[in-house]
Amino acid sequence: MNAQYFDRARAALRSGDYSAAASMFLACKEPGEVAGEVDHLRGNALMKLGLYADAEAAYTEALEDAAYGKAGALLTNRGKAQAARGDYEAAVESFTAATKDASYATPYKAYLGLANALLKLDRVTDAGVAFRSAAIDGANPAPASALASLGDCFVKLGRPADAVESYLTALDYVSPHDDPRAIEAGLGIAYAAAGRSNDAVDAFNRATSDGIYQLDSDQQAAFEQAKEDVANRAAIVAQRQAAAPATGFGAPQLVDPLDPTGSTGGFMPDPSDTGFFTMTESEMIQQDRRETKIRRKKRHTGLKVFIVLLLLIIIAAGGLGFAYTRGFGFPSQQDAISGLLQAVNSGEDANQYLSPNLSDDAKSLITSSLEGLGDATATVTGLDAGMTESDATVDVTMPQGGTVTYQVHLVRSSNHIGWAVESLTMDFGTDDQQAVDTTGTATDATDTDTGSLSTDLDSTDVAPDATGTDDTASTDQSADDTAGATDGDAADGTADTM
Repeated sequence: MNAQYFDRARAALRSGDYSAAASMFLACKEPGEVAGEVDHLRGNALMKLGLYADAEAAYTEALEDAAYGKAGALLTNRGKAQAARGDYEAAVESFTAATKDASYATPYKAYLGLANALLKLDRVTDAGVAFRSAAIDGANPAPASALASLGDCFVKLGRPADAVESYLTALDYVSPHDDPRAIEAGLGIAYAAAGRSNDAVDAFNRATSDGIYQLDSDQQAAFEQAKEDVANRAAIVAQRQAAAPATGFGAPQLVDPLDPTGSTGGFMPDPSDTGFFTMTESEMIQQDRRETKIRRKKRHTGLKVFIVLLLLIIIAAGGLGFAYTRGFGFPSQQDAISGLLQAVNSGEDANQYLSPNLSDDAKSLITSSLEGLGDATATVTGLDAGMTESDATVDVTMPQGGTVTYQVHLVRSSNHIGWAVESLTMDFGTDDQQAVDTTGTATDATDTDTGSLSTDLDSTDVAPDATGTDDTASTDQSADDTAGATDGDAADGTADTM
């Protein structure tokens, strides 16, 4: 490798002369020479020039240099180049391979690229899983974008309640690079889909309050419909209040003193209609004796036994009913959650532990989020139990150590006796979302909820200039890139680990 050309090529890359940089990086190499760092930086320059096919070839050549390493960063960059030229199937393969590189310091970048490529292929459930993985990656300094995109996936999957939770969590993690107005607009869509018109109107108003953010056609239509629903409900309430009967005196009503509610449909008979008032004293005595005999015949042991048994059944039913209202069931909430975790990680059928109301895509999203946990142990640490719904806080202890907390919503299973999981959301703690940036690089500005693809200019990942669309990718240049294996200069512009 020609070291003089290499230094000049890096200087041209820093100054923004990408055409000269690409040419000089190519001139650095001897014919047939394998030089991973040279091809990596050459691919970055080609991405800046919009020559995505050439950039893909450069990254592929860099991957042939086993001594250079950085497979995760190279595969991510190649996936972005493939996605930029519209080959989403190939991009999915590259991004997926990048996530399997255990030495890759920033896998969330690969997950974001993978999720956007999957959306292009209309694989919404798989895209949601990838966005979730990007959001919970501890190296991700700005998870709000991934969380908002996860909310978009939930809306498309017909799960507006889960979408609301994703958007609200995204608002908790908004960074200076995120646009909270866009997240509020997405939250308005989710509220509208969930039938929460008042909340939808409030969210859309927050999104447009400064007059800068403009709702798209779908958001505007949802906003108008939500306002109309709110107005209609107010009108219905006003009509009901106006139609309420006024108190006053009306015509006297005939009331049977022996049947004041009128349940029998008749009034007390007139004395002339019955023979009771014409009976003699002796006749009344005889009548009383006959009725006494009849009452004595009915006083037998069987009736007493029946009454005792009936009371016992009523008491038992009352106890069971009380237990049912307090959330008892078989299987219990703990058994349903533990059984789901065991079934997913042993490859067994998990449907018996999932709500029958869920779609196949929704079930797939839940089971996918639990895959790979191995022999983890789930423990319910908090439970808000109701008669038909329960909310549980679950700590999942990994075999290798460490605990992950989930918020689980359960409903009664198809037999209405036991419990089944309806939704499962990771509890995003602040420790899990702490930004990790030991290389000094910054998050790409294009990696936001607009769906655009980004590529860092250091030797980690790059993307073309931001255009605001999913088909573009931008490349950030770090001015203080750490030197690679070529030399020991700490600020000579060699690529950092992505």
